[in-house]
Amino acid sequence: MKKTVIIFALFCFSSFAVASDLTFFVINATSGSSNGSVDLTVTGGVAPYTYSWTGPLGFTATTEDISGLKTGTYSVTVTDKYCGVATHVAIVDIASNVNETAGPLSLMVYPNPGTEQITLAIGSELNKASFKLISITGVTIVERNNVYGSNFVFDISEQAKGIYFIEVNNDGVFSRVRFLKN
Repeated sequence: MKKTVIIFALFCFSSFAVASDLTFFVINATSGSSNGSVDLTVTGGVAPYTYSWTGPLGFTATTEDISGLKTGTYSVTVTDKYCGVATHVAIVDIASNVNETAGPLSLMVYPNPGTEQITLAIGSELNKASFKLISITGVTIVERNNVYGSNFVFDISEQAKGIYFIEVNNDGVFSRVRFLKN
């Protein structure tokens, strides 16, 4: 028995591979419904991966993607072939009339959650666009106009922990992405 435990320990720690990069595509639930979903993509580490999801009201799942979700916070722990572990949180909110994830602009914030600074990556170049950093209470914290480019860095070190949004207006087309400040 002792020999088996030692071999297992060597197996788990023999690699530096970690399933470290987790990307979420969240579709928010409509009010009062259980129709939200999270599409998880893992890069890094060595496949195969195992998944352990937890969420509101005792929700659990062991699949890569989850659906039929109510609003709430869902946590996933991903383990790769060599016991590399990554944990992340996805927030399913009530869908709003502002297009968040499936909008004409592909928006991504990383790292998410963030602590000191975050990067907003946009799938296409902005031309004279504007964006706002908005608190969960709807207060505009930062607003920039006549913005050009596709990558922007925000200093969030002075912001309180919580949920924030970045709203982009590109020629009258609004897109919004949510992030968590730790």
